[in-house]
Amino acid sequence: MPTLEDFESTIQSGTADPVFEPETARRGPAIAAMFLAGFLFAVMGLATKMMHVPSLVGRALPASEVTFCRFAFGILAMLPLQGRRGIQLLGTDRRGLLKRGVWGALAVFFYFLSLQTTSLTHAQLLNYASVVFAPLFAYVFLRERLTTRTGAAILIAVSGICLITLQASHASALNVGDAYGLLSGVLAGAAITEIRRLRQSESAWSVFFYLSLVGAPIAAVAAIIMREPFVLPTTAGWLVLLCMAASSVAAQILMTYGYKYIRAGEGSLITMSQLVYNAFAGAIIFQEALTTWTLAGALLIVGSAVWMSREA
Repeated sequence: MPTLEDFESTIQSGTADPVFEPETARRGPAIAAMFLAGFLFAVMGLATKMMHVPSLVGRALPASEVTFCRFAFGILAMLPLQGRRGIQLLGTDRRGLLKRGVWGALAVFFYFLSLQTTSLTHAQLLNYASVVFAPLFAYVFLRERLTTRTGAAILIAVSGICLITLQASHASALNVGDAYGLLSGVLAGAAITEIRRLRQSESAWSVFFYLSLVGAPIAAVAAIIMREPFVLPTTAGWLVLLCMAASSVAAQILMTYGYKYIRAGEGSLITMSQLVYNAFAGAIIFQEALTTWTLAGALLIVGSAVWMSREA
């Protein structure tokens, strides 16, 4: 879910400060953190999908409840860190942190909603369409360059999205779950753009804390609006829910840390590993067929990200 270009500068008192440090000694750990984040995001998606299958967890849980639990766990995990080793969860750029929280929380909710109503592979691929939208948000809000290569790659990725969402047998219809997945990708692009700006002054802890702090009430309001009743999980449901929450919290923190020290294009390619994990999990666990249209769309989306990341 990256932007394409290196974030060239932030405007502070008329001077430009670099966003990431390519020669820093923390580059190696940052790359490792991104690989682990990709795996944990795949675990999160798999566990979330399982929460909607009664045969696996006993009782299916609505997306709003799963989303609320994910953010509530994040808040509980973060609170004990307040004040330890100088960690200040409330941060300094609170307006920016709140904005990032809203974008990110809505992206997570619609992603979870798409997992409830479409295949694991489609939900993941369309969420990753943030690779298309992040450069556009970065161009508008961060003044990053939007080059010819970037524009061409965006058009290629859009073609891939169309292949995935408009299957041959339903060329005039858009599956509602795919629509939710695509919306989550748009919102994730906005969230990642805000993260990259915030990471120049805010810690990964603050960025993630606000995501959970804003996300929990958004999920609660969504449950009321969508009239989704609370469902008490079974023992198996609680275990899967805990796995989902823990993996998502760990992945988000690792990703937020990683984007400070490596290029966005590199981060994009590394976290793409989750697409492979989820494709296999969807086929094996949920018997989801990988159609030629889905594979072609995936190739275009992933290929566009690879091409963008190679730009100097």
